[in-house]
Amino acid sequence: MPELIYKEIDPKDEKRVKDLINVVLDGLERPEFFISYSEWELENLFNKDYAPLYGAYDSNKLVGMGQLYVNQDSLKEYKETFNITDKKVAELGGALVLPEYRRRGIMTTLMNMITDLAKDMGFDYAISMAHPDNIGSSKALKNVGLEYVKTVTENNGYLRDFFIMELK
Repeated sequence: MPELIYKEIDPKDEKRVKDLINVVLDGLERPEFFISYSEWELENLFNKDYAPLYGAYDSNKLVGMGQLYVNQDSLKEYKETFNITDKKVAELGGALVLPEYRRRGIMTTLMNMITDLAKDMGFDYAISMAHPDNIGSSKALKNVGLEYVKTVTENNGYLRDFFIMELK
């Protein structure tokens, strides 16, 4: 089996990204595991000031992706939740892996990449969240070094475990 290639996703791969999103989200056994993208988020997939986007490729096939949400205005509520309103915070998210590629460490590798990016960009903290029953996502977040803080029900009704890691 050839080695996967991990890299920032180029805007020319927009169709591959949207296909990956559709395949993964349409195939979820439990839709509440992933909060669907808004139209605005889909339009800003390649906006690096909002969320740089990284992917895992098997040859030319995009098999996984993850985003680093960096816009401080959109993270305001989460910064308040963690009582770190005066800190520079990035959120690890948008992690999707095709079902046939799961359990190969792809999500953990992507989360490590974007955590390193957050460090390089000078962020103080990395945060993330996962549904309490989403064992794969929670495991990947813990593997990267994030620690569980608490479980909350978000304003949109989604139940989420919150994780945090101080970046040094």
